[in-house]
Amino acid sequence: MGITSMSMDELRKKINSPDEEVRREAVEALINMPFSKELLLLIKRAMADMSWRVRKSAVDITATFKDDSAISSIVQLMTELLHSEDNAGLRNSAVEGLIRLGSKAVPYLIKNITDSDHDVRKFIVDILGDIYSDKNIDTVTKDNIVNALIGAAKDTDENVRLSAVEGLGKVGSSKAVDMLVEILKTGDVALKFTALEALGGIGRSISMKEVYNACKDKLLKRAAYDLIGKVGGAEALKYLIEGLKDNSTSTRDAAIVALKRLAASILLQRQQLEPYLAQFSSSNIEKIALSFKSNDINVKKGVIFALKLSGRKEAVLPLIEALAFDDTAYDAQEALIELGAVSVDTIITTYKNQEDRVKAILCFVLGAIGNKLVPESSNRGKAENLLISALKYDYGHVRANATIALARINPERALSEVIKLLHDEFDDVKNAAVDAICLIARDTAQDVLPSILPLLSAPDHSEREKAIIILGRVGAIEEIEKVRLALKDVSPIVRKAGIRAIEEWGEEQYAQDIILALADENREVQIAAAKALGNLKSDRAIEPLLPLLSDEDIWVRATTVESLGKIGKGSVLPVLKKIVDEDNEMLICNALEAMAKIAAREPSTIYAIKPVLAKCLSHSDTEVVKIAIEVLGRIDSEGVIEAIVPLLRHGSWDVRVQVVDILSKKTNQSARERLKEHLKIETDELIKQKITEALKDRD
Repeated sequence: MGITSMSMDELRKKINSPDEEVRREAVEALINMPFSKELLLLIKRAMADMSWRVRKSAVDITATFKDDSAISSIVQLMTELLHSEDNAGLRNSAVEGLIRLGSKAVPYLIKNITDSDHDVRKFIVDILGDIYSDKNIDTVTKDNIVNALIGAAKDTDENVRLSAVEGLGKVGSSKAVDMLVEILKTGDVALKFTALEALGGIGRSISMKEVYNACKDKLLKRAAYDLIGKVGGAEALKYLIEGLKDNSTSTRDAAIVALKRLAASILLQRQQLEPYLAQFSSSNIEKIALSFKSNDINVKKGVIFALKLSGRKEAVLPLIEALAFDDTAYDAQEALIELGAVSVDTIITTYKNQEDRVKAILCFVLGAIGNKLVPESSNRGKAENLLISALKYDYGHVRANATIALARINPERALSEVIKLLHDEFDDVKNAAVDAICLIARDTAQDVLPSILPLLSAPDHSEREKAIIILGRVGAIEEIEKVRLALKDVSPIVRKAGIRAIEEWGEEQYAQDIILALADENREVQIAAAKALGNLKSDRAIEPLLPLLSDEDIWVRATTVESLGKIGKGSVLPVLKKIVDEDNEMLICNALEAMAKIAAREPSTIYAIKPVLAKCLSHSDTEVVKIAIEVLGRIDSEGVIEAIVPLLRHGSWDVRVQVVDILSKKTNQSARERLKEHLKIETDELIKQKITEALKDRD
């Protein structure tokens, strides 16, 4: 006999078995029994079991009953079990079960919220707060919960009051604001503290008088600062600035976080802070910096904000120290840049003692602020000397950042030094040198050409490549013949650089040179040539590109398809259709995208493309189906509805979502009706929600 077909007597015996697994299976078998008082007693017995697995199964069973009478009996039982102070497992099971029952339990919980046992009242308050957070709870039930919590906030027991106030903050109802503000006037310290936190959870504008009064109480100021950061205005700045000086770490941390949050919420301008900035003494800066020890990233970011706000030289060293940590490095870097000239002296004097990573960041910072220094200033000269020395440092990131920084601060002095880094052992440093040289040439290419042109005949192919890249980026089109010559270089990386230079200039007249490169023996050069021809929009390239569609290299073919999409005409559709019949999903998607671009230029091709898209709607690969849907929506905004509606039953969640999104944007009645019909059978909750929202927007 299977356990599911046992009688109630047999189940009762098994629920009392010494074997945990037997007891658990017996509890799960209760789901097949009709609801009765005897069944309820067995559930109660299981909820008191010593095993958490058995108790969990019992709670799971209680959530399965649909009959109102059964639910009523279960809720009443669980509410009674809240009195089980001698069995924590039983009481905890009751709490979990009531939360699982949700809105079904609310009327019974509210009815018992005045229970004579203060512990039970507190449990009920906590449970109501948890139930409120369920997104499926209706508005009426939510209102009833809020009203019950407001009433419980006046309970005779302190713990119940505190839990109720805390719960009101958790549910975030504005109905509770007036009562919470009143608590700030009349409540005891513990209740005031909890009310401040609750008001912060609600986040609505309030009369701030009592909040500011709380800033005077050492036990309340932390919660008051937190609330000010969420709902305060410019008038609250003086309280937060004062909080930055507090000796209590937790209080100071709260003021730090609140200041940053308030500044962001009211778009704080520096002139609003001018009256308070004089209060930032050296000792204040030191106190604020101590909060870097916090494990809370919000506190650390707040410290950086406050230090930056101070504008003082004493703030620089703590910010430099913050560069050593991943979670604060970027914000500290930006703060140092914003401090500007104030930062430079400390950066220069402490640079040599920093770890390599920090040195690299400091070079970047000097580059960002150094060109704002007065040319004749001693700090500017010191910064330049530091950076020139850094160009020879053995850590690549330092050299890379230093070369860009020096180019920003003193282009004239930088060029001869930066050129040397084109010989560097690391590509990142070489690329930084290229960027730096392009910065130096931002006014005119003539500034750098005398130093660059000799590199075109350098024995090192990397130097020749970088020289061509620079010519392309600085717009030295007068040197086009040298670039064309590079297309015949023995090194493929130089040939590729030449192609990209012509592409960057956008000179279609030299497309023939790139067409010849399609036959290059190197795949990277071929790919660069195919891509460039598409970007140059050269009609001459269409026919020469077609043979590459048969290339054995998948990336050569993919790039060719993309370029044909940019420049092709209706005449290339037959070869693109052949690609759609292949087995490579990436190429198929590229071909569909290319067809869409051709259709945008030549609408007459749409009729030839639609059958291809229709075929792809039933493709076995989800990505192909999604691209086909997207392209069809672009080229046939009306016909797409009938074509994609069957895909509402597609096995892929992604496909169904995409179809729903497209139909949701249609304004005709047909799309609306299709969505309404599908809503009846869709099983995925997120998709159902998207459909519901789309239909609501049209009502």
